[in-house]
Amino acid sequence: MKISVVVPAYNEEAVIGRCLDALVNQIVPVDEILVVDNNSTDRTVEIAEKYRDHGVRVIHETVQGLIPARNRGFDEATGDILGRIDADTLVEPDWSQRLAEAFADPAVSAATGPSWFYDAPLHRTGLAAQRLFCHRVNRMLSGHPMLWGSNMALTKECWRELRGHACPGPDIFEDLDLAIHLHRLGRRVRYCDRLRAPVSARRIGGSLRDLHRYLRTWHRTYALHGQRRAAVGARAFKLAGLVFLFPSVSLMLRAYTPDEGRLSLRRLLSRTPEEARPIP
Repeated sequence: MKISVVVPAYNEEAVIGRCLDALVNQIVPVDEILVVDNNSTDRTVEIAEKYRDHGVRVIHETVQGLIPARNRGFDEATGDILGRIDADTLVEPDWSQRLAEAFADPAVSAATGPSWFYDAPLHRTGLAAQRLFCHRVNRMLSGHPMLWGSNMALTKECWRELRGHACPGPDIFEDLDLAIHLHRLGRRVRYCDRLRAPVSARRIGGSLRDLHRYLRTWHRTYALHGQRRAAVGARAFKLAGLVFLFPSVSLMLRAYTPDEGRLSLRRLLSRTPEEARPIP
């Protein structure tokens, strides 16, 4: 069973190297890694090309957006299993092994797993929160399993059927869109708790406005698919998160020193607005 991994990338020079290091150092080697360059203007392609001898292939998608880049990668991948992560994902060393185990059951069409923020404090708390909000809450709202775009995979055969149903975007949660269509097609999605892939906290480390702009796509995706009750629930969870969770999370991120792995009140009080920018 051949495993391909697709990594969409747009101006990811700060993180793409670490992402590829994790992929090429798997306990069970990945057969193919495709970095889909989406019109990057920085050193993303240059860095990715250095991994060519490790099975990394750089392809280019000129239509801007995560969904066109993802589709291009899935279309060109040659594996039986098509993994998909983000450029700021650091998969665990046994990630490909866990993927193979998940798809040992021929009834499984797609698989996903949990995550946490590797550059934020309280990893166990973050893992529990991700399980709750990204998997259990969505399952409660929609009635079917969710996919986590930074940590997912599906069979090549499944993608061939799913390809014509997946929405083009751009204003949708692309992973939620895939999960909805997989359910409608009667495909089985397996949640694997040991399939773990930490990601960066940079998205939630930005401004409240940016986070709101991102999260409103959650309920819009449900509404686009005619799931009105789920859309109402997602909107409520979004508002609660912005009001109650964002302030405390933002403070922790500003006070956290990733290299030392600790929180510091002195660091929080001494940081300038320039220093408090999101983690790259």
